[in-house]
Amino acid sequence: MNKNNCFSEKVSNFVTQTKYDDIPEEAINAACLGIADFFGVALAGTREKLFTILLSYIKKMGGSPQASIIGDGYKTSTYQAALVNGAIGHALDYDDWSMAINGHPTVFLAPAILALGEETGASGRDLLTAYVIGFEVCACIPWLIKKNHYDQGWHLTGTLGSIGAAAAASSLLKLNDAQVKVAMGIAASLAAGIRANNGTMTKPLHAGQAAANGIQAVLLAQSGYTARENIFEVERGLIKSFGHNEEVNWTEISEILGRDYFITSPEGLAIKPYPSCGGTHFAIDAVFEIKKNYQFDLDDIVEIELGVNPIADLPLIYRRPKTGLQGKFSLDYTVARALISGHVNLDDFTDERVNQPEVLNLMDKMKWIVKYPMPKQGSASEFDPKSILIKLKDGREIFKEVLVSKGMQENPLTQEEFKEKYFYCASVVLPKEKVIESFTMLSNLKEIEDINELMKTLIK
Repeated sequence: MNKNNCFSEKVSNFVTQTKYDDIPEEAINAACLGIADFFGVALAGTREKLFTILLSYIKKMGGSPQASIIGDGYKTSTYQAALVNGAIGHALDYDDWSMAINGHPTVFLAPAILALGEETGASGRDLLTAYVIGFEVCACIPWLIKKNHYDQGWHLTGTLGSIGAAAAASSLLKLNDAQVKVAMGIAASLAAGIRANNGTMTKPLHAGQAAANGIQAVLLAQSGYTARENIFEVERGLIKSFGHNEEVNWTEISEILGRDYFITSPEGLAIKPYPSCGGTHFAIDAVFEIKKNYQFDLDDIVEIELGVNPIADLPLIYRRPKTGLQGKFSLDYTVARALISGHVNLDDFTDERVNQPEVLNLMDKMKWIVKYPMPKQGSASEFDPKSILIKLKDGREIFKEVLVSKGMQENPLTQEEFKEKYFYCASVVLPKEKVIESFTMLSNLKEIEDINELMKTLIK
């Protein structure tokens, strides 16, 4: 194996040679959880304005009826189905996330393999195998590369997501090694997504576009289209172009893929309990602990100190949000909402609720204090802790910090909490009997012979 091409070789071998029985059961179970969670949040996402716009757009574009739009049932091309389903899955920022990928894995993986799987009649095991493969390909790229990429303003859900979706789709369609390498090359040129669009409809579009990119790359590669076959390592390839100019030990990286499964590591798949940026969850948890253990009136609050690390403002870019979407990326708003309402749910992210006088009053009392060190790169340890210090008129100071937020691998949702989330989201669109039926099928995804049967339960 040429050391200058070794990672591309390893990726192609991993994609073509990994079978369902090769994957640890824990990794399969995590993938099953991610796909079920995706369907729930995507169903809830269909009530967002972006869904109406995207549905109108794809109807104007036309396309063969190959795959379904979740919730609605309209059939369009696999490419366009993946585009819309990925966007609605990410629309609420309620979908899962992963430190191993530094992004949101299922909203680019699931829409791609579901659209192709629906057209080809894939089984649940086929989907789960493809999902894990796509996840691991993204996850094995070193954290330093991802950090540099992220710091420059790229949204990894859109960029590396295109690579992961292509890897997953390559597995599902059983491409050979040469075709997988080409698919990676094509996907790398399609990859995009700018974090400055956080808090707008375009952020979720990154996820849908990544899923669609994966399908486009794989179908073109399967048909004989050409691209560089070592797009990761080549000069001016994926890594260099996206901002990492240091030397990379490709041999060392290649040894990681398939040896350990990142999806079940502490940095692996995290299921969100709240529909906002994961960086807000630590503080929301802290507020709920305070409310459970202390009694005070909101009018008695003099000041609220929000303890953060030095880079907390990279994803949490709105100190004083004006819209519901911006509120999802606001530490100040989510803390205020948790204090006022005792919950942070889907209905809390509207323009009206973000601009309520009592919310604005509380946010005016907040200040950020950098009290935590730079997060340990690539590790869930000290990733993004938050603390809350509430100073009251009577002189009391109430403090709580959270180091591992609810939903992370080391503090996961219980089975009942996960079920409640799915039912809460899916009930936005589906009648009760379909909510129950779809959840039962998703819980037993590995036993499904043809996912077309599953898709019928996810349409109102």
